Amino acid sequence: MLIPAFSMLIKQGTACAVEGDIKVAMAMSILKTIAGTGQLSEMYSIDFNEDICIIGHSGSGDADISVDRKPTMKIVPVFHGKTGGGYLTQFYPPAGDVTYLAITQDKDGHFKFVVAEGVNEKGPIFTFGDTNMRTRFSIGAREFCNRWSEAGPTHHMAAAIGRHIDVIEKVGKILDIPVEVVCR
Repeated sequence: MLIPAFSMLIKQGTACAVEGDIKVAMAMSILKTIAGTGQLSEMYSIDFNEDICIIGHSGSGDADISVDRKPTMKIVPVFHGKTGGGYLTQFYPPAGDVTYLAITQDKDGHFKFVVAEGVNEKGPIFTFGDTNMRTRFSIGAREFCNRWSEAGPTHHMAAAIGRHIDVIEKVGKILDIPVEVVCR
C-alpha cells in the first residue's frame, strides 16, 4: 500500500522514490518545482528498429504527468522484477516534449546534474502496471544511451513534461552544481 500513498504524496509535492534512491527524489523535487511534474523513471528498453528508448518505472509516480488518461492501479504478483507482489500505479504521460534529469556524483563526491530532452511518442507500451514512455532523442537511441551512460548517472532519473534544460542550468548555477547536457 506504500505505492499509492507515495503517489499521493508526490502529487502534493513530496518526492518519494522507491528503492530508497535519495538522488532521484531530489531530481523529482527539482522537476516538480520548475515543471509541475516529477516522475520516477529508468531505462527499460531500447527499440533499435523504431530508434526510441522505453523509459519509465513501476511503483509510485506523479499523477500530474498522467495527462492522456486517468491513472490506473493494478495488483501484481511480481513487483518490478522482485519477489512478492503489490500495488502498482500506472500513469500516462502525453505525447510531446519531455525532460529527463539525473543526479549523480563525481569521483570526489561532488554532485552533477545529467539532463536530456526528447519527444514522447504514441505507440505500444508495456501494460503490466508500469508508467512508461516511448522517447525519441535528437541524437538517436543508440547515441543517447552511449552519451547518457558516459555521463555516469545512477540508473534512476526523473521525468517532466516539456523542455526544461535552460531552467535546470540556472538551478545548477545557483547551487554550484555542474550540468551535463546529453542532448536537446
